[in-house]
Amino acid sequence: MEKNLDFIDFVILCRDHEKKIGLNRKEVRAVKASRQVLLDIIRKNPRKAYYAINTGIGALLNKRIPAGKMEEFQENLIMSHACGVGPPLEEEIVRGMMLHMILNLKKGVSGIRLSTLELLIKMFNLDITPAVPAQGSLGASGDLIPQAHVSLALIGRGKVIRDGKIIDAASVFEDKRIEPAKLGAGEAIALLNGTSYMVSFMAFCSAHARILAWIAHVAAALSLVALNGNARAFASEPQAGSCHAGREASAAFLSGLLSAELWPIGNGRRKLQDAYSLRCAPRVFGSFLETLYGQVFPVVCEEINNFSGNPEIFAGEGRIEQGRDNFHGQSLAQTADSLAIALAALAGISERRIEKLLNGTSPGLPPFLTKTGGLNSGLMIAQYTAAALVAENRHLAAPASVHSISVAAGQEDFVSMGAIGARRAWQAVKNAEYVVAIELLCAVQALQFRRLARGPANRKIAPIADLVRCLLPCLSKDRILADDIESLFSLVHDNGNDFLTAVFEATGLKTPEEEV
Repeated sequence: MEKNLDFIDFVILCRDHEKKIGLNRKEVRAVKASRQVLLDIIRKNPRKAYYAINTGIGALLNKRIPAGKMEEFQENLIMSHACGVGPPLEEEIVRGMMLHMILNLKKGVSGIRLSTLELLIKMFNLDITPAVPAQGSLGASGDLIPQAHVSLALIGRGKVIRDGKIIDAASVFEDKRIEPAKLGAGEAIALLNGTSYMVSFMAFCSAHARILAWIAHVAAALSLVALNGNARAFASEPQAGSCHAGREASAAFLSGLLSAELWPIGNGRRKLQDAYSLRCAPRVFGSFLETLYGQVFPVVCEEINNFSGNPEIFAGEGRIEQGRDNFHGQSLAQTADSLAIALAALAGISERRIEKLLNGTSPGLPPFLTKTGGLNSGLMIAQYTAAALVAENRHLAAPASVHSISVAAGQEDFVSMGAIGARRAWQAVKNAEYVVAIELLCAVQALQFRRLARGPANRKIAPIADLVRCLLPCLSKDRILADDIESLFSLVHDNGNDFLTAVFEATGLKTPEEEV
């Protein structure tokens, strides 16, 4: 693991359980050197205060820890911080936390013992995943509470998830013949400080939002054809005066999916100007792309590889640096809020196109895309679900990063709330994926009524529609729509990369990522 990871590498390592991680020789030497310097400094300067090593934490930083109580202090620190509440996090998110903690600790700056770090790596490789409650972190001194629950399992006192059940870590360790960690001086704070909860959520948000951005373009293109929209809005000329790289890339991709003139339907004439949800799609998509590629991805990649602990031990200089701000989650907090806002817009414009597909005003499309309205409701209620998800995303888009609350008797008086923002952004990503899945459902159903022919103007759209249609038969009469929506959500959420690959193979296109 010598090279820096981007969010795609990060997510792959968390999800691919066949991939194992370990330390190289350089990292082993760095971890050992850091530990030795920590021990040497404490021994040579027994009267000097070193935060959370021989002192209390937070507002108790002036309380000294007796030398004979160091080991007891380590466990006390872990146990007292393990006060999270709420449902357990998804296993892949916890694996992301573990991976980020490992990335942090292997830098040889924290003073962790090699054996402790190797045990955390072993847990990751053996799929021994701690049960971590979802709520409690302020994103202040990093993600103290969630990381405490990971650390609690490490010392054999916590819970882990095995085969979908939450059981005692000690029983799993016994079964695997693994000795729990017995922490020494300074190891508890090394394990607790960090931004691992926020980083994990935001890495997964980034990976999914990147795929979603381009699938949303595909769904919009299907809707445009179904609504007999005017693709001239996306031609290169209207973008000539644009200074927005995202808008230009979006318009180019949409234009590539569509023809300059969409296939005419019967004798109907195309509108001079389409509704905003159609013709302004590059503006909205472009803003989303700029948020992703210009802010979210760089910040997340930086934080994946950034050291976010306190104190810092500089082995080469034989010194400890205390009281720095590595663990504060402000940049992640504001990034999570920006992503949630962008997702609210992406889902919102998708829902508006869904409504236009269903409202019965477009020539050739019956209300709610059913031939027998009344007896059958068609896709009417699917829009309700999309509208509910859009409303929820607007609520989730209210920024968390502006809501600091002072804690630790005022010692930690400005916190980022990044953990709340990151968790909400993850929910907003999934909500937006559902809305885009519903647009795919409605657009492909509408195209059935258009009797989409394979001609020069739709040679790319028709095979894309076929890719979606192969999952679902045409809706000829009412059926349980939840099943259809879940199938297409899985297409977007679980298999989005494969779907885009199939789209590119069918159309000869690729995403213009390098242009954003």
